[in-house]
Amino acid sequence: MKLNQNKSLHIFLKRNKEAVLAYIILFIVLVLFAINQNDFFTRYGLQSIFNQVITLTIAALAQTLVILTAGIDLSIGAMVGLTNSIAATIMAPVSQAVGGEGPGVLFTVLIVLTVGGLAGFINGVIIVAGRLQPIIVTLATASIYTGIALYIRPTPGGTVSMRYTEILTGRVLTYIPMSAIVLAIFIVVVWLPLRRSKLGQSIYAIGGSEYSAFVSGINVNRTKLWTYTLAGLFSAFAGLLLTAQTASGDPLGSGLFTLNSIAAVVLGGTSLFGGRGGYMGTAAGAAILSLVLGLLIFWGVPSFYQNAVQGLILILALVVGLLQGIRKNKVEAG
Repeated sequence: MKLNQNKSLHIFLKRNKEAVLAYIILFIVLVLFAINQNDFFTRYGLQSIFNQVITLTIAALAQTLVILTAGIDLSIGAMVGLTNSIAATIMAPVSQAVGGEGPGVLFTVLIVLTVGGLAGFINGVIIVAGRLQPIIVTLATASIYTGIALYIRPTPGGTVSMRYTEILTGRVLTYIPMSAIVLAIFIVVVWLPLRRSKLGQSIYAIGGSEYSAFVSGINVNRTKLWTYTLAGLFSAFAGLLLTAQTASGDPLGSGLFTLNSIAAVVLGGTSLFGGRGGYMGTAAGAAILSLVLGLLIFWGVPSFYQNAVQGLILILALVVGLLQGIRKNKVEAG
């Protein structure tokens, strides 16, 4: 019995070694955080940590799905900025039109999620129908989405319901951060069922080998269309969370989400070449990136060097991802 347990643990660690390494690094970062943050073990410290990581963590889920298909989405940050700008701009007028703050926030959330899903759907349609490279398509649509966001909100600002910000950034039952509940919902209710669904299996299959997936009867185009639509939808969720945290809209304030979401995916062990990895590792990667920035602020590092460190982490993550892909290709060729 014990031998079987050890064997199962060994297989699990072998299959998920990159994600396990990400959680070890996250543990070290949290220890450094605990040393530097006086209120780390209080309810405020826990709330602060989850609020720092939640937006990138959700945006990185969008990027994870696309990268698992061996694609990449350079419009994630633009979609976050677009939905953030829309939410901050229409929340007050919609609330006034429907005669109440609660229904107004609800209608705003539905509109923003629809826009995000539509933006992702457009990405998918162009990539599938045009048989174009995702990196080119999403780079182009990122410019379009940013332009639309600037048209809607030329300058940062807007009016956001205080109750909306308190709910999404506050605590439940005194101690539990709402951000932690949101993350748990995305892992348990969204990711795990999606991972085990027919769509999830198709996403992994396409990333492993698009040709093999096709001859196995998987509808490659429909799977890609769903993947990019879900990426847009999850980017909109990230935009709504950003709106709650900043209580304003900024069309140009979310550009780093694109590169940071890619870095989070790679740090979490998902292959840039698709077909291997998952969101559990990505969540750790996103937390590492977000908390490292907090550590640099604690240590009084100037903002210039903070950006430089983030850039170095991104380059390191990309190099590791590329080396993994090269090694995989050598193994397959050998």
